[in-house]
Amino acid sequence: MYTMITESIATYFNLLKGCILKKALSEGRGIHAHINKLGFTGDIVLGNTIINMYVKCGNAVDARRVFDELPERDVCSWTLMISGFARHGPHQEALKIFCLMRRAGIQPNHFTFSGLLPVCASVASLQHGFQIHQQIIKSGFETHVCVMTALLDMYAQCGNIESARHLFDKMSQRDLVSWNAMLAGYTQNGLIEEALKLFSEMPKRNVVSWNAMIAGYAQNGFADKALEFFEKMPQRNEVSWNAIVSGFAQNGLIDEALKLFEEMPQQTVVSWTAIIGAFAQNGHSQEALKLFRQMQLTGIRPDAKTFASVLPACANLAALEQGAEIHEEIKKVGFESNVVLVNALIDMYAKCGSIGKARELFDTMQQRDLVSWNAMITGYLHNGLVDEAHKLFKAMPHRNLVSWNVMIAGFAQNGHNEQALELFQEMKLVDIKPDLKTFTSILPSCANLAALEQGIKIHEDVIRNGFQSEIVVMNSLIGMYAKCGSIGQARELFDNMHHRDEVSWNAMISGYAMHGYGHEALNLFEHMKHSGIRPGNVTLVSVLSACSHAGLVDEGYRYFNCMSEYYDITPAIEHYICIVDLLGRAGHLDEAQDFIDKMPISPNAVVWSCLLGACKIHNNIELGECVAEHLFLLDPKNAAPYVLLSNMYVAAGKWDDIERLRKKMKDDGVRKTPGCSWIEVNKQVHCFLVGDRSAMTNRENLYQVGELLL
Repeated sequence: MYTMITESIATYFNLLKGCILKKALSEGRGIHAHINKLGFTGDIVLGNTIINMYVKCGNAVDARRVFDELPERDVCSWTLMISGFARHGPHQEALKIFCLMRRAGIQPNHFTFSGLLPVCASVASLQHGFQIHQQIIKSGFETHVCVMTALLDMYAQCGNIESARHLFDKMSQRDLVSWNAMLAGYTQNGLIEEALKLFSEMPKRNVVSWNAMIAGYAQNGFADKALEFFEKMPQRNEVSWNAIVSGFAQNGLIDEALKLFEEMPQQTVVSWTAIIGAFAQNGHSQEALKLFRQMQLTGIRPDAKTFASVLPACANLAALEQGAEIHEEIKKVGFESNVVLVNALIDMYAKCGSIGKARELFDTMQQRDLVSWNAMITGYLHNGLVDEAHKLFKAMPHRNLVSWNVMIAGFAQNGHNEQALELFQEMKLVDIKPDLKTFTSILPSCANLAALEQGIKIHEDVIRNGFQSEIVVMNSLIGMYAKCGSIGQARELFDNMHHRDEVSWNAMISGYAMHGYGHEALNLFEHMKHSGIRPGNVTLVSVLSACSHAGLVDEGYRYFNCMSEYYDITPAIEHYICIVDLLGRAGHLDEAQDFIDKMPISPNAVVWSCLLGACKIHNNIELGECVAEHLFLLDPKNAAPYVLLSNMYVAAGKWDDIERLRKKMKDDGVRKTPGCSWIEVNKQVHCFLVGDRSAMTNRENLYQVGELLL
């Protein structure tokens, strides 16, 4: 009897191994059901094999269920579960399992550490990495080549390349995997010269070494060098082809990428996934969807990574119908509990406007990781549901830097500038270190509120965190200082920049324009052209705006008329608005009206609003009434044209017309938005609305603000 049971267990063991090799989840589930029916669930080796089957088939949730039901667990059980969450998410669960393992008194082995360290890289948690490093030393694995390689890879993936190199140099013995890990660390951190030097020093190279260099050059914008390495390779594998194809796609060389893909000796699900993902991530979503369907027509079945690669294409195109079809396919193959895929589905549904479906998926997830929470918050913000996003943000069990950045950016982009600044301060209080994204998100809020004191404080934070040489942050600082009226400080920052891009010049030119320094703006524009930076749409808007604010009519016309010929820019609605504003401010109202009538594109509400504002300035009621009629039709719920026209009637003493206008406003259900003022005192922004008496409910606070102003 015992022999028969042993043989049965061996049979199931071999069947499960077959499912693992084929990644056949449905068949594996069937075998698991048979094992349960026969009562073989107490065998630890068989239990570990079932866990391994679910892990390798991409289903960490069912793996965890089997793990929890095991009557006893060994180091293999724990390690398999850690590697399952490490591969398929939620990544935080892998760290939790490791903590439970330690509490259970199970000593981790080198496989445990090697499987756990990539989790720290995935969640970019150096803190956890440091802690695991200490555990490795205590466990006596600090000389184990596999563990040390995984450790240096973790440091490199988290951006701490100095610690990675320190470990590499200290290793008493290195294998080819160690060299390749260090090489990949350099390339992934954009240190191509260091990578090339290490590549030349390698005592031995394999295809992985060459692949790292190809990927490094491609990811850093050197597609030609990537191809040069590819052609020099002594031998290639599928990864080599995928790296060069993805690299060309990432650099916008779509035709070349497709040509190389067609030349591949063999196209597997991995290679199809690579090119689909590359196209989807680099703005070629329609092509990504076509390739996905083409792959299915060839008979190749998509795996979890393929689905995760194609769903962003649906999100980018707001292709809800196609996204929903792919969701059904995911259900059919049994990947509906894969955390990475559910996260991608939440993102897709939210970006397609189906926020209810996104929330339904989020609520029914058996396990969520930080990406799940961040995706749902981002989804709410994408749909303008700021309060719902903030409510979910506050409910998060844990937050990472991405969570804070998403919420700060969401507040800022939706006009909730005070809340953005408050959240930034709260983030600092909980010791979350800001990054580039944080600063570029929060600085526009200071600019919008003209909160110069807070902007200066954030500038100090930028320097303290070492981002003062980052061009994108410097551009935001220039914009902030300019909008806050500190044009001299903006120009000082601009002059001290070692490198400038188009945005840098635009920010400074725009700053001059908004404060009426027309000649300075135009001089800077000429310097920009001489420096070799090609002006774009935004640059010309700033130049034309500068002409408008400074009353430089002839110069404005000249720049507008040469846009197509000299700069290869077809005037857009923004440029036409600038010319209408230019003519209107200068009092050329009939000329402005004639310009609008001859526009090759339909004038929008902003065009007519510019002319109406000019009519008010120059007291032209007759033209103002005609312009206002256009605005009533284009933007019937906007109170601004009613207010402007009403002010014109008041100035002319036309009381009957005022009453008529007020009646029309009431009949059309138009309500005037209350005026709003901000004041910044002691680095705190206070907001006051016209007619809002809530500020009076706390007289003590109001008196305190008043005293601070004295």
